[in-house]
Amino acid sequence: KVWSGTLPNGSNRDTGATPAGTVRTCSINVVNNGAVSSHLKVFISTSATPTTADLIEDENMIIPAHGIYKLTGEIVGPGERIVLFADTATCIARVTAFEEVA
Repeated sequence: KVWSGTLPNGSNRDTGATPAGTVRTCSINVVNNGAVSSHLKVFISTSATPTTADLIEDENMIIPAHGIYKLTGEIVGPGERIVLFADTATCIARVTAFEEVA
C-alpha cells in the first residue's frame, strides 16, 4: 500500500513520491460514500502541487453518489507521485503499487 484514507474537501492529497531508482505499477481506487456526486482529479506529477498539464483523466470527471473509480496498471516513474483531488469530503481512496528497480 502506498496511501489510503479520506480525501480532503477541495485540496490536493499527495500520496508520496516514487523513490529514486525505482518504478511503480499502481492501482488507484476511489469510493464516493456521499449522497451527492463528487468531482475527482487524478494527477501524476513530480510536484505535490500539480498543474492541469499533469492530469491523467478528464478535469471534470464525476464519481456519482456511492460510485467507484478504479484505475490499474498506471506506471509512475522515479520522483513522480500520484496526487488526488476531490471537491467533497466523502471520497475514500487507496493507492497500491508493485515497486521494482528502474
